[in-house]
Amino acid sequence: MMKNIKNQYSQNERDVILSSMTEGVLAVDQNRKLIMINNAGLAYLEVNIDNPVGKSVDTIIQDNNFLSFLNKLFENKEPLKEEIRIKKNTDRFFLVNGTILKGKKPGVLIVLSDITKLKQLEKIRQDFVANVSHELKTPITSIVGFLETIKQSKIPQEKRKSFLKKALKHSNRLNAIIDDLLWLSKIESMEDSDSFDLISQPLLHIINGAVDDIQPMADKNKNTIEVSCDSSIQLLADSQLLREAFINLLENAIKYGEQSTPIIIKTDINNNISIHFHNRGEVIATKDKEKIFHRFYRIDKSRSRRQGGTGLGLAIVKHIVFVHGGEISVESNAEVGTIFTITLPA
Repeated sequence: MMKNIKNQYSQNERDVILSSMTEGVLAVDQNRKLIMINNAGLAYLEVNIDNPVGKSVDTIIQDNNFLSFLNKLFENKEPLKEEIRIKKNTDRFFLVNGTILKGKKPGVLIVLSDITKLKQLEKIRQDFVANVSHELKTPITSIVGFLETIKQSKIPQEKRKSFLKKALKHSNRLNAIIDDLLWLSKIESMEDSDSFDLISQPLLHIINGAVDDIQPMADKNKNTIEVSCDSSIQLLADSQLLREAFINLLENAIKYGEQSTPIIIKTDINNNISIHFHNRGEVIATKDKEKIFHRFYRIDKSRSRRQGGTGLGLAIVKHIVFVHGGEISVESNAEVGTIFTITLPA
């Protein structure tokens, strides 16, 4: 009697542990019938039928990549580890470990670990390295080309000066990209540390500081900057970081907005503080609205380079906002114009 109670208790414990695991676990006997499967395994393999235990895996599991792994495991009769992709509404990637079960119920035990996020991060890293390489190679190639041309003794003095000027321009661009990359890396490191202090201070003071810094550029483009912000609004902020974010948004509004039109900064407060940067100019297409916050993403690459941008400005803004526990979004259409909105905790 006590032995039966103990066995039942142990079985219940095992069931609780298996059902709580984030890894998918399933066992299949030598006749390819399901011995057991936990909740994560049901979800990962999209097993939607009731009481699947005892049924053939070939009828209850539809994914070809998983079945191919299972076939190899049975054929080789030795432990196997692979990365596989399971296609559902969106692709998910799994590290699959298979071992051989021996004893009264021979078969195989399979554990699926979801590595989709790791794959996504790896893709981001690969894209970032490719983008950095491309962005750095462009000015370097130009600089080398101009300097090699200058080496030729028959080049007239005026041409020589022109090429040197262009080489210097590309050198400055290269320096700007490296500075922005270092700045972005520093901000990202702040997200996971306590290396900065958020101090209560007036929002209007930070906005006015950014406007003062960008005013010469606005004057050159004949843009006025109108600020509507209650002087009583206080927020917890790193003033230098937030000022940098505001400057980047104002600089974009001047570069890509229409000349001789006002740029409006408007704030409102409810549960959160919202800061809107509104300008008139080219509409940002829906497909670009999320991507513009990615590193080196440009809607019009040739125009961005002519304007002198590094392609990192909005990525820097996004991470500064994240450091402050906020969010950033964009609205853009022909009627309203373009509005970037930073939402921060009140």
